[in-house]
Amino acid sequence: MTIETYGKPAVHDQVLVEAELDGKVVGLRAVIVNVMPTSLWLGMVRPDTSLAQLRPDQPLHLTFRRQGAAMVAASTFLSHLGASRSRLFSIEWPSDLTLIQRREHLRLDAECPIQFTLVNPSQSGAAGQTGQGTTRNISAGGLQFRIQAAVVETVEVGDELEVRLALGPGAVNAEAEVIRVEEMTELGPGGKPRPPRPGAGPATLVALRFTSISEGAQDKIVRHIFSLQRRRRDRANRLASSR
Repeated sequence: MTIETYGKPAVHDQVLVEAELDGKVVGLRAVIVNVMPTSLWLGMVRPDTSLAQLRPDQPLHLTFRRQGAAMVAASTFLSHLGASRSRLFSIEWPSDLTLIQRREHLRLDAECPIQFTLVNPSQSGAAGQTGQGTTRNISAGGLQFRIQAAVVETVEVGDELEVRLALGPGAVNAEAEVIRVEEMTELGPGGKPRPPRPGAGPATLVALRFTSISEGAQDKIVRHIFSLQRRRRDRANRLASSR
């Protein structure tokens, strides 16, 4: 469950900074030492040589500690502070600050092919039923995908699935539980429901929570998310510079 909050980072806040380095996601534990109008200055809890590898405009995912919860946000690396490059650094003022009830994974809109097999129906349905669709968003903790079928013709809440998620040239396998099933309604101008496209038929959105997934598979998902973020940021920068 997420709750939008107007709370802001403050001096002495502890924060986990996650970044992709050499194809792996690393976590850097830091403390806010200064709050600037457009940036934050952070100091490492302990010196870490990984910090020296961060580059300007590199995407970051932040998790601020809060009592009984956490506050998550996106940011980018600005610069190192000091000669050591392993203790102090600055980041862009974080965007989309969100308070969550527990530590959640970074989630990103992405379209990836997904295949599934029903292994343990919660009510009706037959084990071995298969299907395929396209993700709407993905994270290391779960995903949401679209399937071209009516709600009554697909999986149900509580069903246990085996899934295969295609990520670029590779793929990951996991076991997952269906946590939400809803009819997909496309919205048009003004937020009004758009009529189905001719011949498209009904579509359903299915949300999954991973119940069994290897650390290696989670790492692949996170690397894919960071890669998408980087490509989207580079594309936006190129468009801005061409105007």
